[in-house]
Amino acid sequence: MQNTIIIIESPNKIEKIKKITGAEVYATKGHFKRLKKDFLEDYKNYNPIFEYKDENTKKSMNYIFSKCKGKEVIIATDPDREGYGIGYMVYEVIKNVANSVKRAEFFEITENGITKGLQNAIPFSQSNLKMYDSFKARLVGDKMIGFILSPKYAQILKDKKTGVGRVQTPALNFIVKRELEIQQYNTLPLNQKIDYKISIKSLKDNIEFIIKSENIYNNKEETLKIIENLKSLNTAMCYEIKLKDSKQSPKAPFRTSQLQEEANKSYKFTSESTMQYAQKLFEKGLITYHRTDSNSLSDEFLEEVKNKFSQEEWYQMREYKAGKQSQAEAHEAIRITHAHTSGEMQAIINENNLSNEEVKLYKLIYQNSIASQAKDCIKEIKDYIFNIKGMLFKFTNSKIIYKGFKGIFEDDINTEEKREDENSLKIDFNQNDNINLLDYSLVEIKKNQPKRYKESNFISLLEKEGIGRPSTYASFLKTLLEKECVALDTKGEIAPTQKGFNLIEALMQNNDEWITTSEFTKQMELVLDKIALNELHYLNFIQPIHEKMNFLEIESNVNMPPSPKQIKFLEDLAKEQGVEIPKVAYENYKECKTLIEKLSKSNKKPPSEKQIKLAEDLAKKHNLNLPKDYKEYWKSCSDFLDKVFNEAKSNTHK
Repeated sequence: MQNTIIIIESPNKIEKIKKITGAEVYATKGHFKRLKKDFLEDYKNYNPIFEYKDENTKKSMNYIFSKCKGKEVIIATDPDREGYGIGYMVYEVIKNVANSVKRAEFFEITENGITKGLQNAIPFSQSNLKMYDSFKARLVGDKMIGFILSPKYAQILKDKKTGVGRVQTPALNFIVKRELEIQQYNTLPLNQKIDYKISIKSLKDNIEFIIKSENIYNNKEETLKIIENLKSLNTAMCYEIKLKDSKQSPKAPFRTSQLQEEANKSYKFTSESTMQYAQKLFEKGLITYHRTDSNSLSDEFLEEVKNKFSQEEWYQMREYKAGKQSQAEAHEAIRITHAHTSGEMQAIINENNLSNEEVKLYKLIYQNSIASQAKDCIKEIKDYIFNIKGMLFKFTNSKIIYKGFKGIFEDDINTEEKREDENSLKIDFNQNDNINLLDYSLVEIKKNQPKRYKESNFISLLEKEGIGRPSTYASFLKTLLEKECVALDTKGEIAPTQKGFNLIEALMQNNDEWITTSEFTKQMELVLDKIALNELHYLNFIQPIHEKMNFLEIESNVNMPPSPKQIKFLEDLAKEQGVEIPKVAYENYKECKTLIEKLSKSNKKPPSEKQIKLAEDLAKKHNLNLPKDYKEYWKSCSDFLDKVFNEAKSNTHK
């Protein structure tokens, strides 16, 4: 492949792909273009206008484009909508200068995965070009909402950080609604919130256990009277035993949302952190692509696991379908790229220099991948029934009679499962056996108490409601936290802030409740999917959104506030240069942008001859290395001088 160029997104994959293919490999480093601030040509066709992210990106991409002249080019950006959009932008530039341009998808960065992707590559012109329209529609629609509604509510709420979005706002609405349900629940009278059971600490064969009443009571005083009536008894007889078996199947191979949920439960990883660690594992060729809504496994992987583990007693081949929410049967679940034993784990960790977090996530994916090809765990469940003065009490005991998938990684099963097994008492009864009753107590049962969402179960809710896609699940909480619309408590529960309440209330009061509903967002996600399938047009997504906003034009938002990232960048520049930021720069995007440009230019001016001479003298005197660009940028020279003076001052005080 000496005359071939492969273009990918992440530079971390370059060396591995180059080694496997022998081709030249270049990376776009993700999105290299963005929508301009005035990003629409007109309001008839809604054609977007893109620009390079910055001058350095433009130079870098032009260099890559120049290398494509007369070459066979394979565009292998990520195998999803965003990746296709990036790839299409590359294709548009090079299609008339390259000998040929093909589209390939790499679902795993391994020799087999790369080879398979190249074998299945097709001319880019014959790929699903409508996927770009879907990408473009999502980008433009979301930008319109942000540029029209965010400034509107920033003014209404007098808060420049206020943001409204097609995914983040319905997500916030779920959190606010749940908090209102909790508040409403807390106002209920006690008898509507709490029921009661009777609990009796019991003893048999020197083992203590608890039996509980089958009846549920809604009056505390009456329940206490019943307890007083029972206290005269200190023994009870087991009059019936009910026996049943329960099967537990292994979890299906992970979708993105399921991996995020499990990593949050097991290690308290945020969704964003999980995706970052998964990206590293993908780049190192250890797992398949980590943004997927499919639970299926390839025939090749099923065969590989079979060859590796078919002699194991627990092994059972299982096939999984893509999943109800899946948009792409071609995508697999998140799995390890090669089947291996637990004994080979440490060598893989060492060879790939995995961090502690990457090890945890890899083990989670490894165990899920292998356990998905194992037999059910079977438990024997016994209910022991006691009749005490005509009232039925029950004690349930269970034990594993066949470990199945739970026997594969016994040393690594999570704490909750270990505790469950430990609670399986080594005790047995026969019918008519007597037990000792030691202590009676009242147990409160909270009825239908609504609970705050945690990040783990909230992502499952978003997926169920059709809000967002695997590529966006990780961003919702980060965005809402940055906008100060929600907060995380010490238990990891998500609670709305007063600002979050105020925003949802303001949207309702100003006829913009449509943006708070999951129904609208879900419908628009379906439209995006249908655009990619050529069943609907780009405008079928854009026009309904714009109509909801009364066809308000973006240019009318002259007082649009700057983004939090812009403000942070401006504050960093101002701090470096000792400049005070005027109030208007915090309130107006254009003022903020102008000041950033001004300070950035100042940052790049050369130092004076006196500064250069002083730096050189000090470097010589103290035998120090000068920065490479000390003659070009005053900032570099100034930082060097500050460092020398601060060290001298520190040494003086010693």
